Amino acid sequence: MNNSTKNFLIFMAVVSLLFILGDVFLWVNITNGYNASQYQSAYLNQYPEQVRNLKGLSILPILLLVFASFIFIRSAKTNFIKITTATIATALALIIIWKMFTLL
Repeated sequence: MNNSTKNFLIFMAVVSLLFILGDVFLWVNITNGYNASQYQSAYLNQYPEQVRNLKGLSILPILLLVFASFIFIRSAKTNFIKITTATIATALALIIIWKMFTLL
């Protein structure tokens, strides 16, 4: 893999990670501001009408996390960075699964 392709994949992994973090931040704000019966409608109202699909919005962050984790782990040069990336990915996966549990 040449250098420009690797840089592009790392950029896409960072964008994916930013989307995941934004989605988790949105979900945390909704859970703090609404009661449990209003989570789904408040969460879906934050997205455009074309993508208001609860199952898709629950699965997409997991897929993006898998992609970003794979790219970061493959591009890491030291073992410490690989372990740190895997730990952060595991923590984010647990948060996303918790979000899916509360929304679905």
